[in-house]
Amino acid sequence: MPDDGFTENDPRWFCLRSQPGRQNVAAAHLRSFGVEVFNPQLRVRKATPRGVLWKSAPLFPNYLFAQFDFATLHRRVRYAFGVSDYVRFGGRHAEVSPAELDPIRNNWGAAEILSVDTAIRPGDRVRLSGALFHGVEAEVLCLLPARQRVKILLDLLGGPQPVEVAQTDIVRILPHPLAAM
Repeated sequence: MPDDGFTENDPRWFCLRSQPGRQNVAAAHLRSFGVEVFNPQLRVRKATPRGVLWKSAPLFPNYLFAQFDFATLHRRVRYAFGVSDYVRFGGRHAEVSPAELDPIRNNWGAAEILSVDTAIRPGDRVRLSGALFHGVEAEVLCLLPARQRVKILLDLLGGPQPVEVAQTDIVRILPHPLAAM
């Protein structure tokens, strides 16, 4: 173990790498023995061949943050189920200051899930879901709220054509979640 200078018994935040696809397993196991964990998730609508579904995805895939006393728990944390290793820089464990982590934690709240605004407005780019036109992108022309439909501009038959679709059959194409931060 490299000498990281962790001699105090105060908990600090560390960045951990999880095993692929086991980020939630790692977070649950760490919490089971009293380690405070921050594992932020984004809840977004996804277009699938079966229709639009809500899905949760990690903000930082395969990474999570844990606060603990390094001197007493470093081995237990390192070998917890789902944990691959500590994130290190030049042999030093990546410690994250509370000043860097607290703004993100405040935005996500205790549930660690942030729902992305999926309201559709004229001018938005959208992706269709369902069998026939699944994955096709279009532009919203106008909302038709009385019928729960949206008029979109779709490239069909060699040119743009206005088409009406149900609001439940489209998903807004969002910019990268960190672009606004």
